[in-house]
Amino acid sequence: MFKDIQKKLLLKYPLLWNTKFIPMIAIGLLLHLIFFGLGYLDGAIDFSNRNNLDIEVNCILFGVLLVIIIIILWLVNYFKNNSLKSFYSKSKYSLFYEWLQIFVVSALLFTFYVPFHVGKQLHQKSYYSLEETTNRCKTIATADMFIDGSFREREIDSLASGLIDSLGNKLATNQIYKNPEQAVETAASMAYVYKDHITFNEKKYDQFSLVNRNMFEFTVISREQDSLNRIKVQNWLHQDNQAEVKNLMVNYLNLIREHNLATNLTLDKWFEIVYKAPKFDEFLYIQPYLKEYETDESYNNSYIYATKVGNEERKYSKYFVQQDVLKEKYDTVSEAHTDSFFNIEMILGFLYGAFGLSILLFSFRVTSGKSWLIALVSTGIINIIFGIFTAISRAGNIFSYLILVTIFSVIVYFFFIYYNKKNLQLSRIALNLFLWSFIGIIPLIYFIIQEHYLRSENRYNYTSPEYQWMKDYTLHMFSLNFILAILVLFFLSKIIRNWKGISEN
Repeated sequence: MFKDIQKKLLLKYPLLWNTKFIPMIAIGLLLHLIFFGLGYLDGAIDFSNRNNLDIEVNCILFGVLLVIIIIILWLVNYFKNNSLKSFYSKSKYSLFYEWLQIFVVSALLFTFYVPFHVGKQLHQKSYYSLEETTNRCKTIATADMFIDGSFREREIDSLASGLIDSLGNKLATNQIYKNPEQAVETAASMAYVYKDHITFNEKKYDQFSLVNRNMFEFTVISREQDSLNRIKVQNWLHQDNQAEVKNLMVNYLNLIREHNLATNLTLDKWFEIVYKAPKFDEFLYIQPYLKEYETDESYNNSYIYATKVGNEERKYSKYFVQQDVLKEKYDTVSEAHTDSFFNIEMILGFLYGAFGLSILLFSFRVTSGKSWLIALVSTGIINIIFGIFTAISRAGNIFSYLILVTIFSVIVYFFFIYYNKKNLQLSRIALNLFLWSFIGIIPLIYFIIQEHYLRSENRYNYTSPEYQWMKDYTLHMFSLNFILAILVLFFLSKIIRNWKGISEN
């Protein structure tokens, strides 16, 4: 069956037969299917321990090796026949169609990681719906305020800070310091004064009170919603709403038990050692789980140890819970729901890689092995010479300018030979260099201009809107450049076909 298909392609569609397009597309799709399955397997989450199945690195290495082998076998069969040497193309754009087929095959082989990533993320999303994930993450995040959460900064004393800032400015104005920079640094260091407490609903609490605790952040919950959730818990404490706090603890412990995570906490003990109304500053910390906690009787004290972190003395209880594991697993599910399946930077990188490979193969087909090799060596020599010159001159942008001038010179030289119809041998080398480098013209010009605005920004100490605009639209530039490169190649393929008709002498 496969031989019959190839025979029909040879008779009716010789270009498809010559590039081995159909079998390579089949191999590429099979490769994507295999790596989608491997990615889905890698996306399994074991909520009961720290380690998920992690085969991503091994799969990538295996994929790279497999792609290299496939490309070698493909090229052996592809280079057996060269339509440009056996017969002239029937269509004036058939060279473009040949390149397009090479590019599609290259893109399929280069992007094997994309289905792996999609399969992995799809499996991670499949555990819980977005709504269920959000609710569970809300429980874990808010419960962290009663376990081992960090503390927010104290409030700034605006009055004291203003007075000290004014004093610092006077020090600089009166030139008490001989060095003006020293005066500015002194004023800056004196700029802020912090209160020794925080205020919530007109009531003062210690900086290390539960009321001032942070929550763990999940991507599935917005910053605004995080703030609202935190304020809700603060209001429970402020209003001494014990029922809501206990309900939160029950929901959290249900998650721990559902996933068979280790803890020796009970609702009553947790509430007893943490909920110390009305100031909420005499609580004990719930510590992360360690295996020895289950067997070592030395941990059965009122608290295991006390440690000082900054101005805070942390007193740890004998109770533990695997909250770090729970947060890690649900953070993975949360990111799977919020991250995009397709990363445009990653996709664009693969497409540029496939474009580079396809151009290398295409240029080899339309010129000759000898000229292709000479062009490759010439490219290396040119870059070494320009690199040495740039290092000696110490001019950062000179390398880009030299490369840009060289590209334009090669293009002008090729078209000079093309229109004058002479010196075909040297034009082969020029065509190789032309094909390999024309896609870099727009990025080179773009980054030269961007560097100009950056230098102006540094020189005059201001924020350049032009530089920021170019920085923000770099991805758009590369996307547009890729599309333009394909359009240029479409029209260039006709010129190359006509150039092949130029006499050797």
